[in-house]
Amino acid sequence: MDDQPKPAMRIADRERDRKDLREWLDEWRYWLGGAVIMSAIWGIGCFRDHELTRYWPLFPLGVWAAVLVAIALWPRSEEESGS
Repeated sequence: MDDQPKPAMRIADRERDRKDLREWLDEWRYWLGGAVIMSAIWGIGCFRDHELTRYWPLFPLGVWAAVLVAIALWPRSEEESGS
């Protein structure tokens, strides 16, 4: 058997990689939107209380970012890769 991937498989792999990258970048845009909303809520609360409080959005944004980075670094399984 030939161990070289067929050109159609390589093209499909590249298309899947592009789709995965697009989805991952979309997730980062959602993260940025969440950061803006949570920061606005925090800022309005600080303004209302006339006091600079602890930046609470740091925890949820940090966890969310860690998940996105883990998704990017986690190896793909054989079923997902289509190989």
